[in-house]
Amino acid sequence: MTYDYKQKKIVAVINTEIEKWQALNVLGHMAVSLGVNRDDDLMGREILLDASGFGHKGIARYGFIIKSGNSDEISDLIIGAKEVEGITLIDFPKEMLDTRHDYDLCDSMLLKKTEDFKYFGCLLYGLSKEVDTLTKGYALYN
Repeated sequence: MTYDYKQKKIVAVINTEIEKWQALNVLGHMAVSLGVNRDDDLMGREILLDASGFGHKGIARYGFIIKSGNSDEISDLIIGAKEVEGITLIDFPKEMLDTRHDYDLCDSMLLKKTEDFKYFGCLLYGLSKEVDTLTKGYALYN
């Protein structure tokens, strides 16, 4: 089966106001969430065999780009992405690092509206044209 690897893409936007260890934690959690909430088209081959016969787990078949923004920019992006059909959106509010237990996180999330969160990051997955339109003004993360 052939596919166009440029048809879809993954873009994570990480808050530039957080520490590097937090950024890596945020990115890791969002990537795991995308993997669990994926469509059937996201992944390439499940196992990639090498010449020794060793099996390596496959990766996403589409590009994964990491960009940066501040909390307000990420909030605007999240609100905009919710309006686009076909975009998988993973968001990461500050509460996800502030709480230690999933029950505490659930309780904490119920206390705020979407626009009131301070966001540490978000991840978008979908058709490249739509993802590019939403993220075109964001610089690459460095």
